[in-house]
Amino acid sequence: MKINTSIYTDQSFNKAHSATQTDSLNKHASFANLLNNLNQAAEYQPQSAVGLLTQNLPFSEQSKALYNTAKDKASERVDDTLSDRERSIDTYKETMIEIMEMPIDVEILPSEINEALIFNNLGINYLDYKELKVRMEMLSLTEQDIDEDSALHRSDKEKLRNMTADLSAQLQLQLDDLQAGKDKPDEENQRLNFSNQINTQFEDLGLNDVDKFDLLKRMV
Repeated sequence: MKINTSIYTDQSFNKAHSATQTDSLNKHASFANLLNNLNQAAEYQPQSAVGLLTQNLPFSEQSKALYNTAKDKASERVDDTLSDRERSIDTYKETMIEIMEMPIDVEILPSEINEALIFNNLGINYLDYKELKVRMEMLSLTEQDIDEDSALHRSDKEKLRNMTADLSAQLQLQLDDLQAGKDKPDEENQRLNFSNQINTQFEDLGLNDVDKFDLLKRMV
């Protein structure tokens, strides 16, 4: 008995091969067209498509909502009997921990579909990218509140800004690795490490110490 092991006839194979080539060409054409449209709309030409898509973007509504959630959760862990200054400092510390550790589920909005397609063609996981950007935006919102907080001393603000800047730099490194095609680090282990790191920085920066300049200023 003769067993036929061929899956495709020559004719069906040629059709399948032709369809694959056509689909690939269509994807490349669509990608090129999206980039061309974006390039025509931008005044400044960045080095990459990622830079083009993300320059000077306002804070997203999701970032603002998540930041408020992080602040609320952080406030619950702060001792109400502390002075206004100490309560503010502890709240910002706990907020930073929330921002770096809280699970964030991002979704692709209808307005982001074209952007996500371009990232996909570049081999970048758009959802991972967006999550990192949201966390960075939340740190920027923290910094804005720090600058406007009248309960803090000048030295407090400077030290807290140093903490947000350091955390943002760490997220930027992850973002750079993601854009370079590297695998994202294990989230669970990484999130757990941030709490220890922030608490250690808090102690090292001496945020409970009063700067001499601030002390003299308040005595005048």
